[in-house]
Amino acid sequence: MGKLIAYRTATVRGLAMTALLSVLLFNGVACGRATPQSTATASMSQETDTEDGHVLPNQQVAQLNESIRTVNGEPEMIVAEARPSYRVSNGTVTMMTIRDESASSQPAGMYTLTTQCIGTGELDVRFTMGNKTVQDVMRCSAGSISNGTMSLDVDETDRVVVEIAPSDGAKAEIAYRIDATDREQ
Repeated sequence: MGKLIAYRTATVRGLAMTALLSVLLFNGVACGRATPQSTATASMSQETDTEDGHVLPNQQVAQLNESIRTVNGEPEMIVAEARPSYRVSNGTVTMMTIRDESASSQPAGMYTLTTQCIGTGELDVRFTMGNKTVQDVMRCSAGSISNGTMSLDVDETDRVVVEIAPSDGAKAEIAYRIDATDREQ
């Protein structure tokens, strides 16, 4: 009888931890402001040499992070390092949409969003500053880092939004940066 009670207690604790983890993941707390896009039960294989939460090997994640930090050779205004295109929980794959928003004041000028990815699939990228928005689709490459840029010429604003939605089934790591440039360039 004592073993049965201990088993039930352990099962209840395990279910409570699973429920808490699910709430954190689905609310973006544990996954760097990414939000669930769609779910499917599938077996997208995890590489054996991956950091917790990443979907590609550590070497590719490090390569992407180094690339996004040095792509222009100039200090960046904002940088967001590698994030996975999906999460797996209990055999369920959840595609993750990145949505980062800032309310800090930005002076008038030209701003460039550089998005990079490595892996497979496509990304729907949307960049908003103030009341101006640009949108594009980029394809990720499994063998090398894919690069996409888009620019906005804006008046002073206190709203910056970056949204990146991977296509269903995409297996990629995604990073971006925003740079401010002079209007004369």
